[in-house]
Amino acid sequence: MRLLPPVTTPQSAVPILTPLSDTQLAKNAPLPLTPQTPYSQLNDEAINDSGQPDTSTRTRYPTVTDAPLSKSQSDALAVELNALYKSVMDSLGSEDARYIQRIYATVVYSELVARGLLAVAGRMSSRRAQIGTWLLGTSMLSFSKILNNMELGHNVMHGQYDWMQHPHLNSQKFDWDIVCPAPLWQHSHNYLHHTFTNIVGRDHDVGYHLIRVTDEQPWTPEDRYNMFSTAVLAFGFEWAVAFHDIQISVDEYADSPDLHKIMQQKSRALFAKIGRQVSKDYIVLPAIVAMTLGRRSALSTLSGNMTANTVRNLWTWAVIFCGHFTEQAHIYTHLDTDESKGDWYVRQILGSSNIKGNKWFHILTGNLSHQIEHHIFPDMPASHYASIAPQVKAICHKYNLAYNTGRFSTQLRQVIGRIHHFSKPSEQEWNAYKASMSDTSIERETKPAVKGGLGRFLPPVVRQALSYAW
Repeated sequence: MRLLPPVTTPQSAVPILTPLSDTQLAKNAPLPLTPQTPYSQLNDEAINDSGQPDTSTRTRYPTVTDAPLSKSQSDALAVELNALYKSVMDSLGSEDARYIQRIYATVVYSELVARGLLAVAGRMSSRRAQIGTWLLGTSMLSFSKILNNMELGHNVMHGQYDWMQHPHLNSQKFDWDIVCPAPLWQHSHNYLHHTFTNIVGRDHDVGYHLIRVTDEQPWTPEDRYNMFSTAVLAFGFEWAVAFHDIQISVDEYADSPDLHKIMQQKSRALFAKIGRQVSKDYIVLPAIVAMTLGRRSALSTLSGNMTANTVRNLWTWAVIFCGHFTEQAHIYTHLDTDESKGDWYVRQILGSSNIKGNKWFHILTGNLSHQIEHHIFPDMPASHYASIAPQVKAICHKYNLAYNTGRFSTQLRQVIGRIHHFSKPSEQEWNAYKASMSDTSIERETKPAVKGGLGRFLPPVVRQALSYAW
């Protein structure tokens, strides 16, 4: 029995694109945007999209163009999964509330202790004590930032705890400790990714516009550097996430008369969040430590913050990619015009991969190591994924659906293999590319001009955001 009162407002599940706050908007008033249908409310209504010719089904890196189950089978699957979802959601109560509050407290106190250790590390008398204290402080800060990002921020902003009506731990108000504002991430992730999961051209998390991971993405010479691009993405993952929504929103709102206002709102919110995060970790905190404990303590604080952010980025990238781009994670060419809730469940299952591990491993992944369970029940508190995983697996086997799971090392190796594989063109792709480049005059005419100054060294999406912000 639910012990805390449920939220009954339309926003109680998962917000798609929430209005930005006054602090985020600074001088701009919030611009009301048309709400989209949350993934948690998908039903048997049609979702229109253009179809593509049938290409392949069972390959090393599968691309799917048709549903593997009949309509009656997918409907039956939906009934079983809906019943499982309802049984868990009806049981939510005080224990779930205490769990997420303990996670929040752990994030806060571990960060405080970590920053204290980094500050005093510079005051240690011996080099050995300095290094040891710095390593301990950096490890604790990395732990705190990972927990903040994964088990706390990701799950709270999915609306998993909105039923608590907590003044802070809800999807409308919570914002995590990275440079991406919550509303921008909720639009690109909660709505686009979870609704159109792994559909090329609709789910922009497929390769994050940087990495080729399927044959359905046309090969270009830049794809030769897939491995390098992946390394850049991994080390700066929070920055890729931050600018991700800017990149895709330009196309999404291209036909809107309010395009400039929408993009200005998003861009200003983004740069405001970047300013706060960069100032906190790299200017304000080191400056305070410098004034109180001296230069060496400031340097240990600065280096610890940089290292912890990098560790968090690498960990988050690894978990996310292992959940979506393993060898048998399915990519889709299009969305069926008559996709039902059962078909949607099937697409989530086949397009996701789990990672085996112990309890603490799952917590540090935000339980995204149960990516299959997360994708079919994204607004279910993630702490329940481990307990329902055997039931989900049994249902998948009943309907002859692959339940992709494996050790972390195995899944990561498959991800790297997939990225390397798609860095090279097939003979057909290479010939098609050479044919497209035969008319060099067209290329010169369509190639965008590069502005001078320092801006030419910035990625196009950053220049785009700057142009809208000011």
